[in-house]
Amino acid sequence: MLSWNPIDRWLMGNAWIGSSIGSHVAELCDRIGVRWAGTAAEQLAIEYIANQFQEASLRETVIEPFDLQSWECNQASLAIGENQRLEVRPCMFCPSVNVSGELIDVGFGMPHDLDQIPKELIKGKIALIDAGHEPFSEPTTFPQRLRRLADAGVVAAMTPSTAGGRRTADFTVTDWRDADPYQVPLPVVQTSREVGARLRHHMSDPRVVTLQVEARRIQGTSSNVIGDLIGSEWPDELLALSSHHDTTTDSFGANDNAAGVAVMLETARVLSQLQQEVGIRPGRTIRFISFGAEEQVLQGSSSYVATHHGPEPLPRLMINLDELATGTMKGVVLQFPELRQLVQSQLNTMNEGLACHVLSQLDVSGDMFPFSRRGIPSAILWRWRFVGRHPDVAFGHSDADTPDKLRFRELKEYAGNLARLLLRLSHVPPEEWPENCLDPDEIEMRIGAERGTVFRTM
Repeated sequence: MLSWNPIDRWLMGNAWIGSSIGSHVAELCDRIGVRWAGTAAEQLAIEYIANQFQEASLRETVIEPFDLQSWECNQASLAIGENQRLEVRPCMFCPSVNVSGELIDVGFGMPHDLDQIPKELIKGKIALIDAGHEPFSEPTTFPQRLRRLADAGVVAAMTPSTAGGRRTADFTVTDWRDADPYQVPLPVVQTSREVGARLRHHMSDPRVVTLQVEARRIQGTSSNVIGDLIGSEWPDELLALSSHHDTTTDSFGANDNAAGVAVMLETARVLSQLQQEVGIRPGRTIRFISFGAEEQVLQGSSSYVATHHGPEPLPRLMINLDELATGTMKGVVLQFPELRQLVQSQLNTMNEGLACHVLSQLDVSGDMFPFSRRGIPSAILWRWRFVGRHPDVAFGHSDADTPDKLRFRELKEYAGNLARLLLRLSHVPPEEWPENCLDPDEIEMRIGAERGTVFRTM
């Protein structure tokens, strides 16, 4: 039996005093910068993470390449009349387009919005549409509303950003649960909230607008980085802690997701030093994984699951770290309910008031989804997505996602608490874990039933 009080003091003290989180963030964001998957900059991040794994004495540290479906945009613009040109940002995987037509306001693109517009007046138009959910209505996903526009004959769409300050950000218009998550319903670009308001103000004076996007799909290579801290009792059993190191096309990715990578690296360092300096090892192996191409439809985690789980035993649990700087850690959120009691019992021993909850729908927006799809118990941390968020980190997928927005004290606490939780879970005997009865075929049926639904955040 381990004595948790002195272990906890050691782990939290090391995570707090010995932290390298600041240097990890500086390396990823300041010295390497934008890490769009498949680029030379992403490769620098991959090599840096592998070196950090090796310095932490993780066994079997490997860089595992995979084929990448990527996309690049050379230029995008919106012209009003002959003289006024506006900057726009195309959705990720937007096809090339060069169209001219009248701009038509379709509100939120709901059925009652489209029913008010005669079919002959909407066909061939460029739609101005709000991407958010219409207040009080049954929420409908943005991809569904865009498909309705495409079916009505709209040739392209423009959506104002929800953020102020003349900002735009990379965005996606596909449902990652679909069979082809790269299939964009129609060309879509984003402009700033202020420009959107100005266009609506002048909508009574219809003018021809010209939308131009020059983009293409490309093939490339990205990589995952894997390192193991070998267990002393059940070395063939796995717990997994993951993050993603890539960014969107022009983002420094401080919160999304240098914060997650830095906390993962720190958790590995703290647990490795506990073994080296105190002699306490995890009971089962803890695998640390940094994924590539998360922003490009979870390609890295999908490749990892396809490669490893099959041939290797399924992990007991994987925990995914993403956008940790948006709020303090409040607990763990499972994709499936089977481990709720076990995880909560371990959280209770930490005396931090942390809670374990279960999602009512499968979360498809992060690297836990391919694991869930395979029938692997998976989790995210309970933080901003479910209650509140720090307002100064609302710059995701843009060049304003910079290290000055991060709260390093909170990231240190994440690393310490994750080390405490993982070490506890690693020492839970196999017979105390519920049998994994998750059936991938049943999960696929559930995904099919949930396809097109709006993900609940509370």
